[in-house]
Amino acid sequence: RSPHPQPTMAAQLPCFVSEIALRGFVRGWRLCVLLLLVCIWDFGGGVAAAAAEPVEEELDADEEQYASPAPPASDDPIPDKVGVEIHMSKKERSSLKALDCSMCKAILTEMHTEVNKHGMTSKGWGSESQVWETSNAICLALLQTYKLNLTAPALDRKAEGEDDEYGMMGGAGGADVMRGMLVLKMGCQRWVEDYGGDMSGYIYRVVKDKSNTAEGAAQDFCVRHVNLCGKGRKEKQQKAREKEKGRQKVREAMVKKQEQEEAKQKEKDPFAALPEDSKFGLQRMLEMARDDPLHYMEDDAKERVRKARLELRCDVCRTVFEDVYSQVSSKPRALQREYDILPFMEGACEGGKDLSVPSYFGVEPPPLPPAWTDAVRPQLQKTPNAYALRPFGKKAAKKRSKWRKGTAEGNGKPPPAGESEGDMMMTLTCKDMLEPARMAEALYGQISACGASGPACKAGLLAAADVCKAADGSACRFGGDEGSMSKAEL
Repeated sequence: RSPHPQPTMAAQLPCFVSEIALRGFVRGWRLCVLLLLVCIWDFGGGVAAAAAEPVEEELDADEEQYASPAPPASDDPIPDKVGVEIHMSKKERSSLKALDCSMCKAILTEMHTEVNKHGMTSKGWGSESQVWETSNAICLALLQTYKLNLTAPALDRKAEGEDDEYGMMGGAGGADVMRGMLVLKMGCQRWVEDYGGDMSGYIYRVVKDKSNTAEGAAQDFCVRHVNLCGKGRKEKQQKAREKEKGRQKVREAMVKKQEQEEAKQKEKDPFAALPEDSKFGLQRMLEMARDDPLHYMEDDAKERVRKARLELRCDVCRTVFEDVYSQVSSKPRALQREYDILPFMEGACEGGKDLSVPSYFGVEPPPLPPAWTDAVRPQLQKTPNAYALRPFGKKAAKKRSKWRKGTAEGNGKPPPAGESEGDMMMTLTCKDMLEPARMAEALYGQISACGASGPACKAGLLAAADVCKAADGSACRFGGDEGSMSKAEL
């Protein structure tokens, strides 16, 4: 004998038995039982214990070919299917079909018992999902309580203390016992796939409200909800199938209509037929235009915008202060505090999303110019040769107001080229000089100092005189009411 004991035939037998059992070959089962009897006769009682020990794993052995999911942790959801599947014969399928009512009542009864026993509906938020997860494992509880009789056919409750392991290893009939368990498990899984969602919601409500017993809930659900039991169940099932077919046709028509609309939209889209590299290039161009508005402008236009951004800082700063003050002053006194003013200051350089221009390749269009740009325009003065803000003409202001209303509904068109350049000058200058927190604090201080003076208060102008600075860092001089822009002009 070798000093290291070699695996005996009895030690290797369980894996062989398991592999043959999972393939569902009855002749192989009979061979396994014969080999088992030979081993017991040859090696004694110790061999019997070694052979019987892994019977519990006969449903999930041969891990590479018939791998079953590992047991879930306490907080993990229970897997939908446990164990192996077999190819059922026509007789087995017809037997399961005939047992729809019995299986429905058995599953509902077990489900109600388990949920009520463990108090799943009293665990607060998320308890309904725990009930739903329990429905995935209810087939294991069914196998422990019931057995399938394929001869009758019938779903019989097991006698108290009945041992499945003894039945499976008790002779040639053990193959039929194992086969019956696998067929019952597969039938239960398919039933849960069809009705598990409705069942879990129903059981949750019944157990939580304590409105019915396990047997009463099974009778109510199987007869009234899923039409698997009771008189006229075939007619009810046929009506349900016809109704579902009608709904399916309606859904198919809706999907077809939606696909046709999408196809029309693609035909209208000028970029739909472009190759992917061209789309990527256009996307990069749009991103560059969004991030750097001056990137695609002519050199002379860039120079005009650069010059305006230096020379319009004081006028734009004053206009922003007066526009924000006009919005805040219309609010109740309790809503004129510093943190109420801050959101107005933060949004002073943008006019909202531009709904008139669609987004292409995931790149959103730049926002609209702020509303205060509808009242003023940058103009290049001859003496001195510098930009300053001047009011819109009446005709141009009326046209601009109409354009602004159209943008709110997504019907507006881009403003003329001259206005677009002016909007860019004012918007970029606004972003250059904007300090929301500091400006909100200064405006609040002037509003508080004005007290009850009402419309006579020039809080916007006074706050601008305190905060606004030119491009060189010097304080802006507005000359009282005689500055380059006056509130009356706005």
